[in-house]
Order: sequence, then C-alpha cells, then structure tokens
Amino acid sequence: MSDAETGSHSWQSGDVRVDIPFSRAGVAQHIIVRNRKVSLLFDAADGVLRDLLMRGLTPLKIDAIFFTHGHYDHMAGLHALLGFARMTERTQPLPIFAPVGCAEVLAAVEMFSRCYHDSTPFEIKVTELSPYQEVKRNDVSVTAYPMVHCGSIAGAGVLDPIAACGYRVECDGKTVAISGDTGLCDSLRELVSGADLAIIEATFAESSDLEPHILEKVHLSEDIAREVGKLAREYVLVHKAKVRKAWD
Repeated sequence: MSDAETGSHSWQSGDVRVDIPFSRAGVAQHIIVRNRKVSLLFDAADGVLRDLLMRGLTPLKIDAIFFTHGHYDHMAGLHALLGFARMTERTQPLPIFAPVGCAEVLAAVEMFSRCYHDSTPFEIKVTELSPYQEVKRNDVSVTAYPMVHCGSIAGAGVLDPIAACGYRVECDGKTVAISGDTGLCDSLRELVSGADLAIIEATFAESSDLEPHILEKVHLSEDIAREVGKLAREYVLVHKAKVRKAWD
C-alpha cells in the first residue's frame, strides 16, 4: 500500500512488516521494521510521534531507534519521542544508534537528558556505529553500511560530507535494506544486493538534469535509484521531492 503524496508505504512478508508513515525530501522521513517480538524505528523526523500514533504504532513499544544521519528531516522528531516516553512513564531502556560523529543526534539526547535528568524513568543509551558494525535486538540483526552524503543549502551548493549510513536488517529470514540519504557508491550497491526489500532514496526526478558530483555526493535520482533497486527482490523509492508546493 502506497500514498504518493505523503510517500507512505507498507510491506509485509511473513511476520516481518515495514511501515513508512511519511517520506518527503526536506520535510521528514521515518521507517518502522518489526516482527512479533521487536519494533525498530529508523529515523525520527518532525511529525513522527503523530504519524506513529495515527497508525496505532505505540511509541512505547519501540525497542530501539536507528538514525541514518543527522539532518533535520531525519531526526527533528527525536525530542518529541523522548518527551512522550517520559510523560507516559516508559521504564524499559531506549537504545539509540547513529553513525560515528552524528553530532545532531548526540546533541539532541544530551540536551533532553540535561533538561530532564531527574525525572526520566528510563535509560537513554546512545551508541555510535562504525561502518559494518552489527547490532542485535533479540532475533533481529542490524548492520550499518557507510554511505556518502554531503549537505546542501539552496544557493550555497554542495557542503562537506557528514556522518551517514544505511542499514541492512535481517529478520525472520527476510532482509530489509534502508539506504538513508546517499550518493551513488559501491557500499550502497552492497547494502541493497539480494535484499527482500530495498528502501532507496530518490530525491531528484532525472539524472540527466544534474551534474555528476551531485549524484555521487548528495542524493540519488529516481532513474538511478531504480537501477540500484533491481539488485534487490523488491524495492520502493522514498525521500522524493515534494509533489507540489503546498505553501505557494
């Protein structure tokens, strides 16, 4: 099930379910991968709390949060999730994972902990993941793959590279690959290859309109993302540019 306007998508194979409540480049993206035992959240942008609750996905049941990188459209909702968990008296620890050097996520957790250090009933533990480092949550394995992603600001061109990774999730015999934001690189192909479902960013419409360094360092185009997606059994393109300017 997909919604082109919000970028939402759902996929299920056996007991493994993937929900993408919202995905729009420059606005927000969050992805849930779960089975009967574990619910993992990948990225937590603005609106994530609302989007989870509206779909009956209780934030209190999130077992861990993984961030692909620290840009606002992937992590701006973290404070809201932590605040909701505090207000509703979550007691189990909340592990948070991010690529090594992901300053935005580290700073957000530090600020929340500083504000509510004496009234948060659960432990927040942040782990910085190195390339190809594996994490296990019960019977689910998550491996971080290094991605190439530079920042960009309108009128300022391509900025410096930032800490970024994709994730390969092994769950109940199924593999889900999540690219995060990335340029075209060998590790992206490695991440996606053979996956049952690949979730691939496709910010730009066509590669023919872009300079090569944009596609190699910043974001993918839809045509290139489709070619990468063919390395998996199924794929879905996310993080597309807005369909229309609602604020115009």
